Amino acid sequence: MRFSRSSLMLAALFILLGLRPQTVTATESTAPQPLPAGIHLPVKVHLSARVLNISRIEETKGEVSARLEYTLSWRDDSHGFDPLAAGVYRQDFYGGEATGALKAMWHPDVSITNQLSDPRSQSVAVSVTSEGDITVVRQIDADFRILVNLAAFPFDRQKLDFAFVAARYPTSEVIFTIDDRDRELSSISESLSVADWHPGNLGFTLEQFYGWNAKPFVRATVTATVERAWPRYLLRLFIPFAAVVSVSLFILWAPEKLRLDHAGIIYSALLALAALSFTFESSFPGSMSVNSPIAFMISIGYFYLVLTLLVHLSLIYANIPVFSRYPFLRAEIRNNVRFVLPAIFTLVCVCSVVRSLT
Repeated sequence: MRFSRSSLMLAALFILLGLRPQTVTATESTAPQPLPAGIHLPVKVHLSARVLNISRIEETKGEVSARLEYTLSWRDDSHGFDPLAAGVYRQDFYGGEATGALKAMWHPDVSITNQLSDPRSQSVAVSVTSEGDITVVRQIDADFRILVNLAAFPFDRQKLDFAFVAARYPTSEVIFTIDDRDRELSSISESLSVADWHPGNLGFTLEQFYGWNAKPFVRATVTATVERAWPRYLLRLFIPFAAVVSVSLFILWAPEKLRLDHAGIIYSALLALAALSFTFESSFPGSMSVNSPIAFMISIGYFYLVLTLLVHLSLIYANIPVFSRYPFLRAEIRNNVRFVLPAIFTLVCVCSVVRSLT
């Protein structure tokens, strides 16, 4: 038994010693990679991107699920080779070979700063020319954090930003370069999986920020613009709203011989408008919390319905001296109010929609 316990202790010690070099290797693999000797600084890294698909946009969470393909290219003369001796002008690596090739060479180690989690799927390819031009193509499917502005809902256009940063290298060592060729290679898919959205254009911005030790770094932001398909919201938003406020037309145009509870009808419409507002907010969270066109139209709808009731009752039951002196004036004002009030309300609603489209 003593010999058995000693053997177990020695075996455990050897196992711990055997695992120690692996831990050191993992730590070394995460250390910043030194720039190759003889390279001209700063290294100019070209960036192009393609948005292959957008499968989810959640406005309330500020998240988007997208499949991206981005290309990085730079020159490193130390990786040039003799094409005659190699028999090829360009060496291509895919999958595991590409990962191994990247470990054996310096690369800018670019990351997307607003990426939320590990990619659901990813792939990489590396190409090296005989002149030392290196191209890395990565394709990832992941979730990203975005800023959402619902002020123009449902006529809004959202800008989906993807921020690329070489966090280990300041501007004195690595900078991003985007030229016309890179813009030509960049695009957004014409068909997206996400419902109720249409693809727009793709843009680039370069900006400088200060990172570790107050050193300047460069951030390259790829912005994909998507536009909400607002015609799909007509049945869900505008037609119910128009049906509720149309009660005012019935009040204004109903014959006097009809004995109606005008106040009850208007207040029922106000309750319906309030219920409609809560329904919009539950179906499209955040749309009623900002000054969006539909939120503005519902807010002014309360005032319009109450104003319609007050004007109508004043013209019928109010004992105003001017009406006693000029009996025709009451009927004349009512005939004009029937057109003026709905026209003003409609014009204000249309202007709010047009303002959001511009």
